[in-house]
Formats: sequence, structure tokens, C-alpha cells
Amino acid sequence: MPHIQIDYTANLEDVVIGKRLVDVIHQTTVDSGIFPVWGIRTFARPVQYYRVGNGDIDNGFVNVTVRIAPGRNLALRQRITQELFGAVLQSMDELFKTHRLGCQLEVTEFDAAVSIYKNNLATTNDPAEAVVCRTTA
Repeated sequence: MPHIQIDYTANLEDVVIGKRLVDVIHQTTVDSGIFPVWGIRTFARPVQYYRVGNGDIDNGFVNVTVRIAPGRNLALRQRITQELFGAVLQSMDELFKTHRLGCQLEVTEFDAAVSIYKNNLATTNDPAEAVVCRTTA
């Protein structure tokens, strides 16, 4: 983990895709050294129908949700928040100078009691060697 979801108003497509926001956030997460690389998943999706603030069609919003495995202390979660939000703001710096927009990033933990996953992304070239893991509280 983490799973990083970027939702953005469709009028910001050029910023999110053109400025490669997915790549910037993903690489910042890799560079943090906090997470195993094989567990990082980053994706973005435009929101076609939206209203932001006073409803002006030029207003925009980017919402980044970072879901991580449970158990990291508050200081580390705050570090993750600051590093990733810094990367987001750096990518959007010019846009903040010319447009009305909002940007938010939140780090949450998966609920260990009801999280389960399976993957075969780590350290092997044999897809048959899948790992099934249930996190426990």
C-alpha cells in the first residue's frame, strides 16, 4: 500500500494529465522510502459533472485520497501527508496563480478487521506465486 486516488474536475485535465500529476505523486511516494514499491497504486479519474464554490465553470478541484495499511504512527502519517501534498502543490503552482481552485489531500488507514488482498507483484516473475494477506488488528 498505499492506494492513491486522484479525483479532479474535468476542466483540470491538462494539469492532471499534462503536468503528469499521477507520475509526480507516484514517484514522490516511491522516493519517500516509506512503502514497498510493489504496493503503491496511483490512479486518477476526472469528474465530468461538478460544481465548485460559486458554480463558475472555470473553478476546479483536486481531491487526493491516500489509503494506507494500519499501524503507522501519527508523525509518519503527517510526513506522508506533507510530502505528497507538497508534490501536488508544486505541480499545480502556476494554476493557483491564474484560476480559482481547491485542493485537498487526506491520508486514511484501511480497516484491518475487514481488509484483505491478493497480489503477485513483489519479487517474483511467476504469477502463480500470489500472496494472500489479511491484516489483523
